Amino acid sequence: MPLVTCVVDATIATITLRRSEKLNSLNEQMILELQAALETAAAEARVAVIRAEPGVRVFSAGHDISDVAVGVVDPSTWENPVEELLAGIPKLPIPVIAAVEGSVWGAACNLVVACDIVVATRSSSFAITPAKLGVAYFPEGIAEFAAALPLHVAKEMFITAQPVSVEDAHRWGLVNRVVADESELTSVVEQMAAGVAALAPLTLNSVKAEFAAITGAQPPSAELLAELTELRRKAWRSEDFREGVAAFTERRRPVFRGR
Repeated sequence: MPLVTCVVDATIATITLRRSEKLNSLNEQMILELQAALETAAAEARVAVIRAEPGVRVFSAGHDISDVAVGVVDPSTWENPVEELLAGIPKLPIPVIAAVEGSVWGAACNLVVACDIVVATRSSSFAITPAKLGVAYFPEGIAEFAAALPLHVAKEMFITAQPVSVEDAHRWGLVNRVVADESELTSVVEQMAAGVAALAPLTLNSVKAEFAAITGAQPPSAELLAELTELRRKAWRSEDFREGVAAFTERRRPVFRGR
């Protein structure tokens, strides 16, 4: 069974995350399938909807830790597939609507932020949690949060790693609309997607590109880029990173020592 499906009905593509037994955590296969689904949507539809299977408690638990912990951990050389996925969504020529039910964690929170419109149920919450694992986060992802939220709200989410309620997410502008439950979520998103699909696609393509250009991360100087890369490298190679992964696997609170 595929981990992600893409169904195109007329001009609307519905992309569904189908790894619910693993809380829709994004492993490499799922990331590749999600990228392929988005490419199909961009080629065959005028608007895409990303959602989980109806009735889930967790929209997505974020990047699968078993994938994060394997392979090269030097950010200057590791081509992290989730970073490519997240960076690609604002660059798609069609609008992307996130239909969120349940809690959203880590990189999946960034996935939602990268979408153009977010509709969420009252059961939803949002947390960005690299500090719980000792994981270094990529600059483009942080830039997306800074563009989508008031700066100090974005900082609080990263620095405290605490979940944000859907009410606060709506008040701060991360969520466009709050609905009662999955049934209303499906109805509202279907109507919204149909309305968007009826608009001028070339105009929407242009608008998306302009938003991406205006709100995207500005390229740092070579000197600053080297400093940022070294800070990320230090975090990825640290004892704290290994402790964070071990604590997550053992379901205990990590003890970080700053080394």
